[in-house]
Amino acid sequence: MREKKKIMTIIGLFIFLGLIVIGIGFNKKTNDAVVETEGQEWTGKKNIPVKKESESIAIPGFESMTFVKDEKKQTVNLYNPEINTCYFKLSLLLPDGTQIWESKFIEPGNGIYEIELNQELAEGEYENAILKYECFSMNEQQTPLNGSEIKFNLHIV
Repeated sequence: MREKKKIMTIIGLFIFLGLIVIGIGFNKKTNDAVVETEGQEWTGKKNIPVKKESESIAIPGFESMTFVKDEKKQTVNLYNPEINTCYFKLSLLLPDGTQIWESKFIEPGNGIYEIELNQELAEGEYENAILKYECFSMNEQQTPLNGSEIKFNLHIV
């Protein structure tokens, strides 16, 4: 009987250790999640004014953008300056707050030249449209950092 108790204890210990190893494996997979980014090396117009939001984040500003009416695919020149040490996530919002586009993470030095809007826009002027910058650390947790909202005029022609 005593021998049987020892065997059961050893089996229980192995099962317990196995569960711990499996738990560590699942936790490691969660922490090592792949960051989904988009964009390509930024070669666009580099004289766009950059606004320093904090000591370490440079935010490009825009006075206006022009889109083609009744089209979802639009040409843009959006980028994350190479001097930054954080990811950008960008969103375009109409003056009423309607989000018409959102990016994935954009690495420093990368830009986006073509986007697909959530909806087609009619011809007109949208004063005070918003280009929203959300900034995230480049560590495993992608911790949110300071961001910014740039108001601009969106021309639809």
